[in-house]
Amino acid sequence: MTPARRLGTAAHLAAGLGVLGAAGYAFVAVVGHVFHGPADAGALSALISLYMLVNIIGPGVFAALEQETSRAVSSAAARGEPLRPVARRAAVLALWSFAALVAVVLVAWPLVLGRVLEWRPGLFVALLVAIAGSGAVYWTRGLLGGQQRFTAYARTLYVEGAVRLLPCLALLAFALDEPAGYGFAFAVGSAVAALSVWPAVKLPATDVTTSPPGMGRSLLWLVGAIALSQLVANLAPVVVTYRLPDDLVAAAVFGSTFVLARVPLFLFAPVQAVLLPQVTRAAAMGRHDELTSRLWQVLGLVAGLGVVGVAGCVWLGPWAAEQLFNTAYRPSVGTLALLGAATLVMMLALVVQPTLLALARQRTVTIGWMAGSVVFLVVLVVGPEPISAALVAQLVGPLVVLAVLLVGVLRALRLPAAGVGASPATGRR
Repeated sequence: MTPARRLGTAAHLAAGLGVLGAAGYAFVAVVGHVFHGPADAGALSALISLYMLVNIIGPGVFAALEQETSRAVSSAAARGEPLRPVARRAAVLALWSFAALVAVVLVAWPLVLGRVLEWRPGLFVALLVAIAGSGAVYWTRGLLGGQQRFTAYARTLYVEGAVRLLPCLALLAFALDEPAGYGFAFAVGSAVAALSVWPAVKLPATDVTTSPPGMGRSLLWLVGAIALSQLVANLAPVVVTYRLPDDLVAAAVFGSTFVLARVPLFLFAPVQAVLLPQVTRAAAMGRHDELTSRLWQVLGLVAGLGVVGVAGCVWLGPWAAEQLFNTAYRPSVGTLALLGAATLVMMLALVVQPTLLALARQRTVTIGWMAGSVVFLVVLVVGPEPISAALVAQLVGPLVVLAVLLVGVLRALRLPAAGVGASPATGRR
């Protein structure tokens, strides 16, 4: 892929993610306008918590499925192996993941989840719908990304965003104030997106029926890593809401501000989607020099985008939170600066991750997120003031992750390259 084509592909994916991101922010903005004031603070906090939980539970597991499917498809294509057995194995893993997530949600409902969602059965069902849709759309994106078919990949983003956005605007236009309606409008987008590109999924027939080795084990490591990354990225507002039952207005303002500071992550996502299949092919061919140069190039690009994002948070953040999300009061510049810096560190850690995956170092990735998550949770839960603790935890946790991943990738790149023909499970650490 030429540099111009890579730039065009990234721009196309960025536009799709822009639509999807706008739908998420529109959801928060719409519910902020519909459910405002002390009487509706509980419903607003529950809907924002649903938004966060969908980003933790669904993509937290199924983004791992997408990345492992993309890696396995890219590696099989580089080795001239058939793709259909990879797709079939990934579909089975998606079904098992869905079943496990449903079991976890059922257990968590009476323990803590019910309180977070205000014991609203409609929001509980919406969460299950979102999980099922996520399984379908992330499996599809893994197949498309691994084949570098990014036009169809981007189409799933456009459709998912549109299907989330339009129903919310319709509910707002009809002045409906039922929280479950907004929850379902947000939840169904993923399933519709997967259905929209199903005819475009092309898997040549093959006589090979043997499943590729190592996908299940790799997925388990990745599920742990990405679930923890989503937890670090999204859990803070949920915990703040849980710890501030007597000040839901402050919790809602923090939740809206937190969502606003995540805007740069949507600019980063297409970089990761394009980077993973390319570095996987380079690793399969034994081209470590290419891996090293591409890693430093992308780190520089992401660092530049992140600095712009932090500046945007500081300059426009307080106004945007009040005017776009209808917060009860303006968040402080310091709060937005810390959240913006935390987002930058998250982006840097996530851009190192694909290189480790390409080098079959899934375990190193998981260890990094485990270490960062432990630090994050300790600070988040033990800190005496919930919002201050959340701000500190959101920065120090990702810093620990970034340090571990950088050490891991530098060590892996110093080892001899395996080259074409090596087993994809070889060298996994």
